[in-house]
Amino acid sequence: MGELGSALLGVLFRWVHVTCVVILIGGILYARFFAGGLSERFRPWIYATILLLIASGLYNLLTKPAYPPGYYVGFGVKMLLVLHIFAEALLMAARPAEPERTVRSMTGIVVSALVVFLISAWLRWISLR
Repeated sequence: MGELGSALLGVLFRWVHVTCVVILIGGILYARFFAGGLSERFRPWIYATILLLIASGLYNLLTKPAYPPGYYVGFGVKMLLVLHIFAEALLMAARPAEPERTVRSMTGIVVSALVVFLISAWLRWISLR
């Protein structure tokens, strides 16, 4: 694959990754604060976005040529929070829970996602300097 093809594939995978984050976290944020709960119609989207996030994240991780010092520390913390988000989202999609538990789970996902966004911004910043 040529340089142009690699660039297009890289842009495509980054777009898929960001789009899936927006759908997953945006949908849960909307359900938590505006809709009063998770819709049955959103549940398949949870599975699809998590699958695509794992695939695109692995591609993005494995195709980057080098990482600056300290990158893996932040990356490890980020992955632990991402695992929390995925676990809670999958539990909510698999079985409806009582409303109090669902609200608590969605709040935890939103808070974890905000921290993941902050860590991601920091990792991107140290990668570009």
